[in-house]
Amino acid sequence: MTQKDLSNGNEEQMKALEIENASYVEVDPVADKKSHKPKSARQEQVTEVKSAKTGVLWFFTLLNLLLVLAAAGAGYWFWMQWQQSINNENATISEHQQTLENQAGQIQTLNSNLVIQNTEIQQKLTSLSNQAANTYEQAEANRKNLADVSGRRPADWLLAEADYLVRMAGRKLWLENDVKTAVAMLQSADSRLQDLADPSLLPVRQFIASDIQTLQQINQVSLTSIALSLSGMIQQVNNLPLSLPEAQTDLPEPEEVEGMSRIWAYILSNFKYQPNSEPIKPLLTEQQQWLAKEQLRYALLQSQSAVMAQQSTLFQQSVQRAIGLLVQHYDLDSEQVKGFIAALTNLETTRIDKNYPQQLDAARPLQDMLESRMNNSFSNGQFEL
Repeated sequence: MTQKDLSNGNEEQMKALEIENASYVEVDPVADKKSHKPKSARQEQVTEVKSAKTGVLWFFTLLNLLLVLAAAGAGYWFWMQWQQSINNENATISEHQQTLENQAGQIQTLNSNLVIQNTEIQQKLTSLSNQAANTYEQAEANRKNLADVSGRRPADWLLAEADYLVRMAGRKLWLENDVKTAVAMLQSADSRLQDLADPSLLPVRQFIASDIQTLQQINQVSLTSIALSLSGMIQQVNNLPLSLPEAQTDLPEPEEVEGMSRIWAYILSNFKYQPNSEPIKPLLTEQQQWLAKEQLRYALLQSQSAVMAQQSTLFQQSVQRAIGLLVQHYDLDSEQVKGFIAALTNLETTRIDKNYPQQLDAARPLQDMLESRMNNSFSNGQFEL
């Protein structure tokens, strides 16, 4: 119900009340004549009726006003709820728009990444295609070369194997310092040349024999074994007993010393002798003990490093320094210390230097002979050596 409708209803009620009052006033004289009441009583009755009707009118007016206020409050509340709903919808729409924009950005990024990946894949495919073509060409060339050399004798392969074994022996010797493997490869190369039964290869075989003798004269001591022995000694440093003072329990008899009786009597009268029953303490303090052990450990570590670097002089100096520290600070009567010193003495006399040849004497003559025979075979149009 609107405010206009309420006002129209109030006007109609007011008109109805006026008509009733008018009719009542018109009829009122007749009633007064019949009842013969005095005029003042009739006026009081009319006044009471008018005041009652006026109270009713004010009641309905207040009721209409309350209804109007309630309708206005309800309308305002519904309007606020509608505004809040609109705001919520706008916020939801904004969030959806932001989400859509983020998704659009991600899709754009993914599209860019896909384009980059497609480009990289195309480049890789092109590179792989080129590699496949090159591999096919190489395979065809190898097939032709294999077909060309299929009619050669096994002597060609034996000579090539001997050259390969000599070159690999040199690599084992200089890169890995593996003398045993190098000697075995040289012996295998000599065996290949021996199977050829070619007198022209005797000078090459002589060079191979000379190289084998040279390698066999190299110091065969295992540097790894020496380094491991030193590592075991380093772990035993803390278990070695340090030097202790000598216990003096037997004192010389003063009577046996000539001219010392008076001095001895004076000593007996002024000094008291009491034997020490407590455990004998080391001559070194705790800090000095720690320093002695660390010095010995450092000397052993230095000798171990010198072994791996094949520095003979530094190795001997480090071992000698370790022996000196043992003699100076440790108990030489202990069997453990004696064994430790004996082991270091044996290591001191061990030669760790190895003199490797600058080159193998058989490498150059064998390579020259192989190239010469191959050149002669191809220059003459032959496929045999």
